[in-house]
Amino acid sequence: MLFKFAFRNVLRNKRRSFLTALAIFFGALIVGLAQGWINGMIDLMMDNYIVYQTGNVRITSSDYIERERFMPVDALMPGGSAIKKKVQIIPGVAQIEERIRFGILLGHRELTEQALGIGLDLENTKIKIKDKLIEGVLGQDGLYIGAVLAKKLGISLGDDLLLATKTSEGGLNGIKVKVQGIFHMGITMYDRKMFFINLVDAKKLLKIYEGTTELYVYTNEEKLTDLVADSINGMLPEAMVAQTYKQQIGPMYSYMASMKIVYMFVEALILFLASFIVINTMMMAIFERLHEIGTLKAMGMTDKELFVNFTLEGGIIGAMGGIPGALAGYGIIAVMSVTGVNLESALSSMDMPIEYILHPKLSAFALIMAVVISIIVPALAAMLPARYAEKLQPAEALRK
Repeated sequence: MLFKFAFRNVLRNKRRSFLTALAIFFGALIVGLAQGWINGMIDLMMDNYIVYQTGNVRITSSDYIERERFMPVDALMPGGSAIKKKVQIIPGVAQIEERIRFGILLGHRELTEQALGIGLDLENTKIKIKDKLIEGVLGQDGLYIGAVLAKKLGISLGDDLLLATKTSEGGLNGIKVKVQGIFHMGITMYDRKMFFINLVDAKKLLKIYEGTTELYVYTNEEKLTDLVADSINGMLPEAMVAQTYKQQIGPMYSYMASMKIVYMFVEALILFLASFIVINTMMMAIFERLHEIGTLKAMGMTDKELFVNFTLEGGIIGAMGGIPGALAGYGIIAVMSVTGVNLESALSSMDMPIEYILHPKLSAFALIMAVVISIIVPALAAMLPARYAEKLQPAEALRK
């Protein structure tokens, strides 16, 4: 009965209730959009870190970790093939691949650019090179280069490039490789600086006759990462170590994980600010209905019932605006998650594994949270004027 009574009171002044609900609508819409954007950006960044830079688990030598920023090609793990066979049979492991990263001055004609080469199995890697090619056809030979880097150096499909760099023995070596493909990853650091060659050519160039620098392990499910890492560390010799992507990313992981919580509080604050109009609306309603409040109290309506009534009115107005607002935000995110949003101009200077085309993440949990917050926050805001109405004495209310 109290809910029905509160609902009828909300409809007594339709225009004012509509304008109040409209403020909550836009607040809930912003919350829904923000949830989709933040979740999409953070999850995409984490996925890209795992695919391109860390794996779910990465196996290296302790020496390599200490000097990783220099990409030391002399910090080798012996017996890479034997380790791969042992790791592959661990429950939860989906794929393991060998990669060798090396720095190089890449030159073509009279132009020179700093670049990063990655040697790997070109056709069997989590980095879907084939799907990113804009020129050429993927095979197990040749060199595949980022589109921006190729443009800077004036490189075209079919050109022969001389790769020369420091080897694992400390000397210099060079090999000639034909450009078989040009890719566009949609990630600044890859398109501007990187190229791929197969493992055989990489080891020939770097004079790596046995062993490797890095093994990337991918699990069937993200939640199995820690278990797989523990199993791998239990079988590795002392000079080698398996690190999860969380350990490799370090403080950045904690920062990104905490961002979701922080933004949830920010979104609640946005709705709280939008709910100030609820306080104003409820105070106006109370002053307009002072005689009515006095009469209701005189007829036996308790202070608690009166308090609950005005709180319910705030919650109903919040629901009238919040539910459509959250659904509208969810709908916009649903469309944008498919079409994506091109942020190349904003992200082109970032050396982080985040794609230009951002796909906001559709989340039922985010929708539910937006609806719940948009109802609860206005109801809490309505408690302030409801408290004022609760304290009124019947005679005092009837005199005003």
